[in-house]
Amino acid sequence: MTTPPMPPVDALRILVVEDDANSREALAMLLSDAGHIVEECANGRVALSKLSAGDYDVLLTDLVMPGMSGLELVNAARASAPRLRCVIISGQAPIEDAPVLWLGKPLDVDALLAVLVR
Repeated sequence: MTTPPMPPVDALRILVVEDDANSREALAMLLSDAGHIVEECANGRVALSKLSAGDYDVLLTDLVMPGMSGLELVNAARASAPRLRCVIISGQAPIEDAPVLWLGKPLDVDALLAVLVR
């Protein structure tokens, strides 16, 4: 089923963090096609470096990654950028009281795009 085109949005600068290259590239392409400016990286350490050097509107991260979990990444990122919108994408159930928006896998594209236009 093809997702209908979304109305034009103001481009957001989005950092996608996902250790699986195919998932990361597919998500980045989807977001780019929706009109956003997307950078990608494969782990939390690189993500923190990019976040400290750049100005991002949204951090999209997988939960389970080697070295640093998505939740650890979100907590570290928010320590230096408290207004950064953060979204964890995971096949696991949401962690109770997690200070972040949680989207399940398989990813609901419409839900993701709706979150971005808020």
